[in-house]
Amino acid sequence: MRSKKSRGLFLPASETISRRQALKMGAAGVGGLAVGGTLLAACGDDEDEAAPAATAAPATTAAPAGKDRIKAHWVYIGPPDDNGWTQEHDRGRLAAQSALGDRLETAYTPNIGFDASTTQLFQQLVDDGNDIIFANTEYAGLLTEVTDANPDTKFCEINGHYYSDNLFPFYLAHEKTAYQLGVAAGHLAENGRIGYIGAFPTATAYNDVNGMLLGARSVNPDAVVETVLVSTFFDPQKAAQAANALLDSGVDFLFGVMDEPTFLQLSEEAGVWTGYWNLDFRSAAPTKYVSHFDLSEFGPFYTEQCQRVLDGTWVSQDEVWLLDTPIGDFGPNVPSDVQDAVADVGARLDSGELHVYEGPLSDNEGNERLAAGETLDSLAAYAIDWPVDGVTGISPV
Repeated sequence: MRSKKSRGLFLPASETISRRQALKMGAAGVGGLAVGGTLLAACGDDEDEAAPAATAAPATTAAPAGKDRIKAHWVYIGPPDDNGWTQEHDRGRLAAQSALGDRLETAYTPNIGFDASTTQLFQQLVDDGNDIIFANTEYAGLLTEVTDANPDTKFCEINGHYYSDNLFPFYLAHEKTAYQLGVAAGHLAENGRIGYIGAFPTATAYNDVNGMLLGARSVNPDAVVETVLVSTFFDPQKAAQAANALLDSGVDFLFGVMDEPTFLQLSEEAGVWTGYWNLDFRSAAPTKYVSHFDLSEFGPFYTEQCQRVLDGTWVSQDEVWLLDTPIGDFGPNVPSDVQDAVADVGARLDSGELHVYEGPLSDNEGNERLAAGETLDSLAAYAIDWPVDGVTGISPV
């Protein structure tokens, strides 16, 4: 197993757990069953403007000689202009293209769902000579059938729970970010009621609602998180129904993991504080926007993976690789004292003085999950399958 180095992008060695622990969440299902779709292949435009990417870190394991030029392909669950998850991945692709220039040829295929044609697509991408293939959702067996049959092609799968020599699983460490948003919500939600629109009961949702509740309760011990799951990441009508139900019930802060801004716009209309998962979308709620999860590390990650293929130093690993996910910029109306409180909590979380998950903690069915003095690090949080007491609308797996 490759050792972890603290480079600002990945987790330090102190936050590692065993592969067995990391695999706990595997039976909970795919974390990205969002947009169904037929097989629709389209090459992206590499002329688009890209954000600067971080310089790739040196590889840690020796490997065969590199290449002068490689082909990389991205498979997307949604369209690259969805104003959400897929758009941030495509920005990462463009950042890698900008950083590596003529040495990297990139393309993407959008709107890929979960049927047999997906496996056919991955095999076709191998046959087309791609050196590395990235998936921006967990395709599980639809992908692993191809990875196992093609050991010379490299693959990276986000939120993946399968580990092999040519399949690299990665995701985001975001429970600390959710905690910081919860601190903001604890200050801003006068009645202590936080609404959350989620997709599926996976570790992503549990870390969102748990982090927000625990952060809010550090400010307001009576805070609660009320959850509505809509079984999709992109459905404006379902998002609107969920948002209206939560807003009509009286929540004072509304957050969601949707890939479009409907709930932000409805929060703005209702005069309720709100925030976003995927990117900076202050324009959708210009007076009530709080903040978002900053996913800008996709660019450095994709650049590094492609650089390692070029260098001949690419290797996989036997546990998920978690990217840093800082809190984004604040909306213009968030009071400075709230911003300062969030920054202070962030520093304490980063230093290890404070932990998101620290016992005693029970789930919302009354079962003790963490004894007094026990804590969970980010890799253990990646495997979590229960909501803390005080969260409604979602149950333990």
